Amino acid sequence: LDITWAKKFNEKFSLGLSVVGAMQMFEAEGLRTFAPYTKTALTSGPQAVTSLSKNGSDISWGYGFKIGIHAPLSDALAVGAMYQTKIKMTKLDDYSDLFAERGGFDMPANLKVGLTFKASDAIAISLDIEHTWFSEVKAVGNPIQGLFSCGPQFPENCLGGQNGAGFGWDDMTVYKAGLRWKTSDKWTWRAGYSLGDQPISNDQMTFNILAPAVIEQHFTGGFTFSHKPGREFNMSLMYAPNNSVTGPNNFDPSQTVMFEMYQWEVEASYAWRF
Repeated sequence: LDITWAKKFNEKFSLGLSVVGAMQMFEAEGLRTFAPYTKTALTSGPQAVTSLSKNGSDISWGYGFKIGIHAPLSDALAVGAMYQTKIKMTKLDDYSDLFAERGGFDMPANLKVGLTFKASDAIAISLDIEHTWFSEVKAVGNPIQGLFSCGPQFPENCLGGQNGAGFGWDDMTVYKAGLRWKTSDKWTWRAGYSLGDQPISNDQMTFNILAPAVIEQHFTGGFTFSHKPGREFNMSLMYAPNNSVTGPNNFDPSQTVMFEMYQWEVEASYAWRF
């Protein structure tokens, strides 16, 4: 949910400011094996670990801020940029023995910068760069290796501690290109492509079984059909080609783990403007 204030200062510069509200939901099962590696287990024993697995869905709420600018550089070329702060979320208390900072799971900050070239009234080409700071969120960026020093001397390295193991994701930069082609007053066609190095290193395999985000490329296409003034039908298709990561099981290096994923997505919507 964004609450936005925007102002166009002149023909050359527009500014937008937003307060961002967020909700997230999480549920996990089958993780009781990790109970001895939690901070709670150090003081009370593994049997006292209750906020690790199979606790149903937990919900957290948060807020952050967003600022964006848009400025035409010429009649044909415009630049835009948007920065969103880290979204500070309330803790997932039902999973405080799993995530670092006793259930903390903020949303990472990200920055987008883009150029749009209007080749004609019908054709526009966009080029964007987006960077996301996954490493600034401990539950996402902390590597699993700290877990192996979990103990009375380093309790904060245990699951649930300030330095508790996370997914070990690297920061990620994505490059995007898009084309918009308006063939008539009724039909607008779109195509896009994005490329970025996936964030999972091959020494972070075990926890990423829960979130194997190894996709690096996306191909998209779609159209808008405006059959009446103020009414339009939108449809899009996304295909992400197969990609994989292979590495050792962090708890048994003699075992090899492989993540592999491809994606298809179809979206359709109908808009009716009043």
